[in-house]
Amino acid sequence: MKKFALSVVEKLILERDLRLPEERSRLGILEAWFSIIGNLTITLIKFFCGIFIGSISLLADAVHSASDVFSSGVVLIGFRASKKGPDANHPHGHGRIEYLTGLVISLMLVGAGISFIFTSYERLTTGSVIQPHLLAIFSVLLTIVIKEFLFHFSYAAGEKIDSEALMADAMHHRSDSLTTIAVLIAIIGAYFNLEFLDALFGFLVAGFVIFSGAQIAYKSINRLLGAAPCEETRANLLDSILNTHGVINAHDLEVHDYGAQKSITVHIEVNGDLSVNEAHDIADRVENNLREQNKCHAVVHLDPYEKNSGKKTKNKDNNKPLSK
Repeated sequence: MKKFALSVVEKLILERDLRLPEERSRLGILEAWFSIIGNLTITLIKFFCGIFIGSISLLADAVHSASDVFSSGVVLIGFRASKKGPDANHPHGHGRIEYLTGLVISLMLVGAGISFIFTSYERLTTGSVIQPHLLAIFSVLLTIVIKEFLFHFSYAAGEKIDSEALMADAMHHRSDSLTTIAVLIAIIGAYFNLEFLDALFGFLVAGFVIFSGAQIAYKSINRLLGAAPCEETRANLLDSILNTHGVINAHDLEVHDYGAQKSITVHIEVNGDLSVNEAHDIADRVENNLREQNKCHAVVHLDPYEKNSGKKTKNKDNNKPLSK
């Protein structure tokens, strides 16, 4: 299932440049539609199977699957909204809506986990038993297959574009898959009078769902607050800058993350004896390299470097950078 899902993602990507905002949004929207269609399919299967065998629990599970369409709809709305370009109030665009989307879905995961705890406790105390039926087992197995595909598909897409929203949607699919597996175990347990298995696995799934939701919420909040890039990203950017001819040193590197749009600012040190035009040309090369390699907005500040003393010369007015 994992290999199949990965192959589907690769075919959707082909040779597209996922660093481009429009390509990033395209993959996010495709994932949302896959999830919506998958959840609607599961809902219909459970609904008709529930009516056919007269199972209230299966009909209730169908309603739960229908609610999952909402979480995928949140992803769809989030990626469509994040495509909106800059305006007077949002000069860097609306890309961070994507992180807000991840936060909303993560809170939905935590809420689902808490509801699983109450449901499991109720079944444990009341002794509710899921009635075994071959059609119910069929619908559960089909649900697991579809949900596992959606999990691997969403997770792979999320990794490709480094999206917390898609990761959150993937974990939502995985939580549903685990819940359905728990239902399957409960149905099998009912055959052998092991009714407690339903509640036991319900508690285990609830713990996993809450933990996953909390992790994604933390990451989403961290990125909304403007977390610094990882050391690997920082090192790669500095290598690119320092390999530009004329750059002696670089410091104060900052990466501002706006979802699909990134903005990079950096101070570079160049020979203080250069003319303004020569120094400006070096800054232009650094900016162009950063933009081309990272598909981002880049701003470079120039600092003169005194060759003889080996120390950076301080400007009389630090508020007046040499670059435009």
